[in-house]
Amino acid sequence: MTEQLNFQNIMQQLRKTADPVALMRSFIVQSGGHWADHSDNRLFEINFLGVAGVGIGADAAVQNWLANAEQLQFDVETAA
Repeated sequence: MTEQLNFQNIMQQLRKTADPVALMRSFIVQSGGHWADHSDNRLFEINFLGVAGVGIGADAAVQNWLANAEQLQFDVETAA
């Protein structure tokens, strides 16, 4: 259950922060992952906590990651 609460906490923080890209970057780097710092808009992919997010630029990828994480959480809750 702690893992689920942590996942929910991360999603909540990403929804509320003024800079979700910087926050997601810190989550990934702190967990030992790699973050490619690009200043231009190119295809960007995030894979964090088993959820993928992709978009043109880091901001779009973070928003896609959040949408996918919310959908995954909804699917898990409705299956229970």
